[in-house]
Amino acid sequence: GALTEAAKQAIRAGDIIRHLREFVTRGETERQPEDIRRIVEEAGALALLGSRERGVTSRFDFGPGAGIVLADRVQIQQVLTNLMRNAIEAMRDTPVKDLTVTTRVNDGRLVVSVIDTGTGIQEEVASRLFQPFVSSKAGGMGIGLSISRRILLSHGGDISASPGPEGRGTQFTFHLPLEAKT
Repeated sequence: GALTEAAKQAIRAGDIIRHLREFVTRGETERQPEDIRRIVEEAGALALLGSRERGVTSRFDFGPGAGIVLADRVQIQQVLTNLMRNAIEAMRDTPVKDLTVTTRVNDGRLVVSVIDTGTGIQEEVASRLFQPFVSSKAGGMGIGLSISRRILLSHGGDISASPGPEGRGTQFTFHLPLEAKT
């Protein structure tokens, strides 16, 4: 069972890398109606591997009405995987390691937040956070958030970062248009 699950995750990671390469090369997205709950859960399965052993508690909170979005599933999974992995890394040296992913509907758009209880964003990096090659991590390449923003913009959305609730950690929030009702 464990080998089967590992094989599924390896195939999913390969799909993400292939889609990401195509997107960076050509800027193309293959959008279709997708269930945001499924996208979040699949991204979480990949991003959260080994997090429990690091003491991370994760929670998904799916709000009412946050259902179908018009999206390239693999690209949005890449955004979520990147945000969750960054959150886990930001909590590496903190005593409380809580990661929450929420989905809500606001003004006809899906709002997704990835919230951690990590160290927060350094003030000198905050204004340039989504620019290529800007990183607050030692040894970080600084392309993950830049690519994530580019993916979200190509979907008609955007992304922002702010201090987490009660001023601790970070909250990344992105928006996507909901699928048009027919």
